[in-house]
Amino acid sequence: MPVGKNVLRIIAVLALSHTVTGAEDWPMWRKNAGRTGATSEALPKDLTLKWRRQLPVVSAAFRNTRLQFDAGYEPVEAKGRLLLASSRHDCVSAFDAVTGRELWVYQTDGPVRFAPAVAGEAVCFGSDDGFFYCVDLISGQLRWKHKVVPSERRLLGNRRLISVWPVRGGPVVADGRVYFAAGVWPFEGVFICALDIATGKLIWRNERLGYLFGTQPHKTKAIGGLAPQGYLIVDGKELIVPCSTAYPGRLDRETGELIEFELPAPGRLPGGWYASLDEETAKAIRRGKLTFDDVINSELHEDEVRHGKGSTGVSRMIRSAGRTLKFDEGFAGVKGTVHSMIVANGRLYVSTRAGEILCFGAPDGEPVKHWKLATKDLSANPNSMALAKSLIAAATAPHGYALVLGLADGSLTKALLLQSQYHVIAIDDDPVRVRKLRRELQAAGLYGTRCAVLQRSPDASSLPPYLATLITTERPLKTTGSELALRPYGGIAWPADKAFAAAGFARSELNGRPLLRRVGALPGSAQYEGNYAHCEDQLVRFPLGVLWFDDTLSHFKRSPQPEFQDGIMVSRPKAWQAERVKGDWSIDYPLRRPVLSDMYTGRILQPTEQASLRARLPDVGRDKPQQSYYHAPHQKTLLNPKPPLVGTRINPLTGREEPRAFPKTYGCDGGVDYGFLYTLRSGTAAFYDKSLESGTVFISGPRSGCSNSIIPSGGLLNVPYFYEGCTCSYPLPIGLAMVAMPETHEQWAAWGEDPIATNSIRRIGLNFGAPGDRKTRAGTLWLDQPSVGGPSPKIRVETIPPSPACHYRNSLWMKPGQSPPWIAASTVEGLKELKLHDLKPGHYTVRLHFAETRNARQGERLQSIWLQGTQVIQDFDIHATAQAPMTGLVREIKTKVEDGTLQLKLVATIGQSLISGIEIIGDF
Repeated sequence: MPVGKNVLRIIAVLALSHTVTGAEDWPMWRKNAGRTGATSEALPKDLTLKWRRQLPVVSAAFRNTRLQFDAGYEPVEAKGRLLLASSRHDCVSAFDAVTGRELWVYQTDGPVRFAPAVAGEAVCFGSDDGFFYCVDLISGQLRWKHKVVPSERRLLGNRRLISVWPVRGGPVVADGRVYFAAGVWPFEGVFICALDIATGKLIWRNERLGYLFGTQPHKTKAIGGLAPQGYLIVDGKELIVPCSTAYPGRLDRETGELIEFELPAPGRLPGGWYASLDEETAKAIRRGKLTFDDVINSELHEDEVRHGKGSTGVSRMIRSAGRTLKFDEGFAGVKGTVHSMIVANGRLYVSTRAGEILCFGAPDGEPVKHWKLATKDLSANPNSMALAKSLIAAATAPHGYALVLGLADGSLTKALLLQSQYHVIAIDDDPVRVRKLRRELQAAGLYGTRCAVLQRSPDASSLPPYLATLITTERPLKTTGSELALRPYGGIAWPADKAFAAAGFARSELNGRPLLRRVGALPGSAQYEGNYAHCEDQLVRFPLGVLWFDDTLSHFKRSPQPEFQDGIMVSRPKAWQAERVKGDWSIDYPLRRPVLSDMYTGRILQPTEQASLRARLPDVGRDKPQQSYYHAPHQKTLLNPKPPLVGTRINPLTGREEPRAFPKTYGCDGGVDYGFLYTLRSGTAAFYDKSLESGTVFISGPRSGCSNSIIPSGGLLNVPYFYEGCTCSYPLPIGLAMVAMPETHEQWAAWGEDPIATNSIRRIGLNFGAPGDRKTRAGTLWLDQPSVGGPSPKIRVETIPPSPACHYRNSLWMKPGQSPPWIAASTVEGLKELKLHDLKPGHYTVRLHFAETRNARQGERLQSIWLQGTQVIQDFDIHATAQAPMTGLVREIKTKVEDGTLQLKLVATIGQSLISGIEIIGDF
């Protein structure tokens, strides 16, 4: 009689089960949901090395130590399996905890930067690919996976091609649920999630925490929010969510509602990624005491190290039955720097920064097992080598990023790696081809540093623009949009689409097949010439999204502005760790040698690249201290300049001319007018699109420079990392570049506190439940109602009830419909009556925007609507009319306003009323 799978499973579990009295698993990072790093299990008195395994060395995503949550392997152990996540090979691996033998590997399409969390036999983890996974502990087979947002959009993040919403909030499990967070940039949306471990079903998701108008360092105000990077913590009924280099937020664990979050108001109070519960208070039923590490929460602020909150070194130790094991004291038999330790089932496991995993246990006379890192040289067939050589010769350089969209045998991909210095990204939807090539590249030691292979459709529509020096394929394949992924100034695609034609591209042939080259600058772009001159770049326009981010290239906060030359950013950072001359604050530090980087990818160029450009650069400022500040000529004060005055605008509500308004409460940079765009530090980095009169848009997360460092050029808004020498708790000390997005992209602004005269409004939009204001290119200024997103025009609105329930959904969830997704996604529910005052008497077109965002099915919500006392919509079922939820509808009505007041009445006969927005356009 054959042995069933369940019987084999039981045998496997028993074979790896506990053999030590009082033994305990270590099923998640720092042992438990409180991250206390403490176990009641005692280690054997005598420990000997049982096995050691060499793994590929992993590197932290960020250079800044306050963000190094992934600087080494973080082991967890459950039921005889030792589990390790890899940001190098993009996987989670399971090893026999007793012998070190590899049992299974589960691969993802992006770095896995946080240790998995185990509940029973469910292994839960997230990836930078934007998915959250649950695999079986025994077999490594997928149980379920959860796509965080319904978007395939990708960017370059920390030098890897990842989702815009990577899982960077490390998972924690409790009471049958797993909690995690996704997203880095608050203004792109962040998502805190709770899933049922057994089924993978969503229990709740908080998607509102990226758009919170509130405190910034130095007691400023801006639209900002949580930037969730670090390990989540369960603290009784609360969920603690870290905020990169700031301090965590607290959520209700049952509902996901925000309890408390605020960036530190004081300047020079550094935070960091690490938090845990104090071991003793975590035992209590009441809320535990949150503990930080002031070694992580510290940084040099010019000539003085500033320390934030925390207990010294708490992140670098664990406790085993009262015994303290300090990582920095090392351990007998371990070479190099200890990264982490865990105690489980009578054994001590140690990981080192050199990528070695060691297991120590009680002596048993068995020989030590050594598991070496298997390596194998890479090879490619002669035809592929010849083709790769031709492609590299045709390209502008053998550096940068190369895309292989579609695999055959992987030989061309390997040939490109062997003959160039490209970072090669291969994409194919066949799991067999992908798995084979991944294994070869991993064995060659190149995966994660020089290349990656993604299992997904090779359609290029989700790729970031301007990425690739070279795009090619190993098999005949028609891709959509691959031309847009070519880098300006010479990026090539071969074989190219014969039908494609557009400005800025040139066509030729290679081996008898069409080759497409992107030539020169992007049409419509402009190059910033320096000295605060106008740079009227037509491509840099609201709304903007992140193209890439990284902190490899950093600048001291008072460095001079970078220069731009044909797609290259030329930086001259200051040597700020030199001794500063005392007494003369007008000068500070010498300059370093120029650093060249690719403005379209953030890649730092090697010294051999751009030799002619380097030869033309003057060698200046390296021999003596330079001026402290590089402000624009119009700025007369070094510190705390007044809010800027930059011309006038036509108020879209009233049609009247008024001064442009910029909410600004702090920042050495008083702002610069670049022609179409005005940029400034207003708490965070910020911009104002003059071509639209957008209002002030906050680039929440980073701090921009003391000299203006938010610069339109080359079709991008360039925001390099100008943060070194500053220890304020802005959560993201990172550089980025931003690119124009479609009008459907969600982005919010603060318009300013305009006074509204009686009966003066001619055009207006009320966006119920929205996080901020937004101006459309059609001419409507949509105001958040109620006003929560910062300074906004003081309109007079009355509602019954006075505070109806407003609901926000991120517009990513919206399906194509009649209403812009960022209007339809937020709603007010239960509104019975609304009066908007101060309209100019006359005739109006009124557009009512709807979407069923509250999960009411067909027949579960029915409402009728009156406008100015006349019924205009009867028995309206949003879901039935749209034939789907999350789909915008618009109903247009003509009406007349005689006394300056528009009255809207909603009567629900089934369920509660629901409406997204009202747009009112005067026929003047």
